[in-house]
Amino acid sequence: MKNDKNTIPPEHLPEGAIPETITPDYSNDKLRASLNSLRTTPDYETLSAFLLSLRSDYLIVDVSGSKHGSTKPSGKKSGHHIRIVRSTQGQLILPIFTSMAELRSAVPTAQRETVKGVVMPAIEALKLIRTDKFVAAQFDAGSAKFVVLRKFIERVLDEGDALTPDSLNS
Repeated sequence: MKNDKNTIPPEHLPEGAIPETITPDYSNDKLRASLNSLRTTPDYETLSAFLLSLRSDYLIVDVSGSKHGSTKPSGKKSGHHIRIVRSTQGQLILPIFTSMAELRSAVPTAQRETVKGVVMPAIEALKLIRTDKFVAAQFDAGSAKFVVLRKFIERVLDEGDALTPDSLNS
């Protein structure tokens, strides 16, 4: 997979939306446990639980290389640049991380000290999939490398708590 960059408008990465209790070493342990459970027991019940757990707490996106607050010559804010990956067929995939440690593990060792991530409410991070022609989201690209098709992310966003094992099976 090839690394790429994509510009995300500033309104998709809200400032000040994260409580002060969220520290740079934040980890969404509930989501990570749910992801591990799904990987060991891949059925509709654990898939439903995983998808529902995507809606809670916070997630991290990679904004390494962004110049936060920079402006274009026109005077407009340039926005953040999220790092994206492309599939072997060139399709866009949105990498999302459960912690900064996971983000760091996804980049070469030499870049780990300079990598930057934005901690976002989980729903806002998932909505980034709607900002371009992403076909999927990849969770914890450094370790789990778990890919979730866009149609499932859309269902998380649209159906919310109505998502059940039975609704996924139909």
